[in-house]
Amino acid sequence: MKRIAVSGAGGFLGKNLIKKAFDDDFDEIIAITSKPELMINDTAEAERLRIINLEDFLNGRCKIGSDFIFINCLYPTNADGFKMAEGLSKVFKGITRAREEGAKAIINISSQSVYSSRRKCPAKETDRLCLETGYAVGKYSSEVYCKSIFEDSVYMNIRLSSLVGIGYDQRIVNRMVLQALRGEQLNVAGGRQRYGLLDVRDAADGILTAAKSDFAKWKNVYNLGRMESITLLELVSLIAEVLKNYGVTTKYTINDGIDIRNSSIDASTFMEDFDWFPRVSLIQSIEDIIKNKL
Repeated sequence: MKRIAVSGAGGFLGKNLIKKAFDDDFDEIIAITSKPELMINDTAEAERLRIINLEDFLNGRCKIGSDFIFINCLYPTNADGFKMAEGLSKVFKGITRAREEGAKAIINISSQSVYSSRRKCPAKETDRLCLETGYAVGKYSSEVYCKSIFEDSVYMNIRLSSLVGIGYDQRIVNRMVLQALRGEQLNVAGGRQRYGLLDVRDAADGILTAAKSDFAKWKNVYNLGRMESITLLELVSLIAEVLKNYGVTTKYTINDGIDIRNSSIDASTFMEDFDWFPRVSLIQSIEDIIKNKL
């Protein structure tokens, strides 16, 4: 019997994991969320779905039963240090509860942000870590805690590329599309910043591909993303080109800037181990975001 439990199931990645899991052969899908009423509106009719309130799960008021794969997507907003501290406590408690409930394996969702933002080449799993932000510190702390709780079992920390897709309006791709559709001019500072971007549907597909695989294949750390990256200037040009097909003329200016941040990653190990490749192009992601906003 194949069972998965997803914490943070109401978030951007969590929702897409739940949606994708319906297409796969999981016998039971357990959605752990702080907003179960929103999940009910979307997917209550699904026979294989069980929705659990996050607080009930963390406090042991709702049993899952053993023999499941736990996918941790829960992560606090980094609006301020207080929320980060409170949220990380929930992340750690959730990982502990999953082990206590009898999870046979865990996939913990981390981030490419644990690598230096000044890297010259796409980051590899073996690269030296550089925790430059509170977000990066929090993500890496979840990796360390995951290892400490599941070290004698089966675990995987996935360092995920920056996600794009419908509904993730804080991402630069979505913001630029919305600005252009409003007729606003886009201002590009420098344009040399380099991004590794992954459609959230591909992220969900990759994570579930790993979840369904033989545990003997698993390494403890993987990068998950596209092998290609794109500069900010290239991204703006691409968005403008796609918008042209919808009758929208995009105006943008290029200003001086010295920002050379790089979020690209090398995901070849994950691709080779699980015979997986992303299917959604960046152009397709941009088109879907545009259609959703029109």
